[in-house]
Amino acid sequence: MFNLSYSGFANAWRQHAAAGHAARLVEAGCDLQAAHLDNGAFLTSLAMLSLGVPVAGSLRIATGPHAGGRVFTGANDMADWLAHCFAPPETFSIDHSPVDIADRLFGRRGIVAFISGSGPQGGLIGLANGSNAHALCAAAQIRYPLEARFWELH
Repeated sequence: MFNLSYSGFANAWRQHAAAGHAARLVEAGCDLQAAHLDNGAFLTSLAMLSLGVPVAGSLRIATGPHAGGRVFTGANDMADWLAHCFAPPETFSIDHSPVDIADRLFGRRGIVAFISGSGPQGGLIGLANGSNAHALCAAAQIRYPLEARFWELH
């Protein structure tokens, strides 16, 4: 188990997100497709590594400040790892509409994952900042999620 604060995690996430695709390619030190470097699982992994949390992803970083560290490139895998190593998530059934889930998440901050049935690379994971729940739910809807998981960070 490890402890995450919202401010630390969000700052690390935003720093890696703002660095852009080219910087993430250099940091990973490997030839990944653009989708892998811009997805939430990769950004979540980098943010955790920045905070000193060892991540058990399948891809090893070859160069840069996190050389030797591992990252996830799939949201479903990242969410399963978080549930096992961090904390049990609050789970929302997709029987609720995306708007209902967004309303439940609005004003809350943490990590949200939308689990899909398309295997370990499927799904979507992102940073809920208190005001972007509707945008995250809309982005996840096109991936046909089976459930939503939420880890609140304080």
